[in-house]
Amino acid sequence: MFVLPTFNLGVVGSPTAPASVFDSSLTFPTIQVFDTEAGFIGQTDAPQYTIVHAKDTDKLYVWDGSNWVLYNQN
Repeated sequence: MFVLPTFNLGVVGSPTAPASVFDSSLTFPTIQVFDTEAGFIGQTDAPQYTIVHAKDTDKLYVWDGSNWVLYNQN
């Protein structure tokens, strides 16, 4: 099951960034799909063992609580 992230950016033109790009209502196991690695790689607030797929790298990423662990799909 692929789940596309939703973003709450508030008012158009608002200078504030969303609190998190991760959907905390999802339950394990789900894979969140991002167009680019840059959409999530700098985030450190993911729930432990969040699984993410980045379309631009074709890799799976798992948040272990402190780091993104990368897995090649080959």
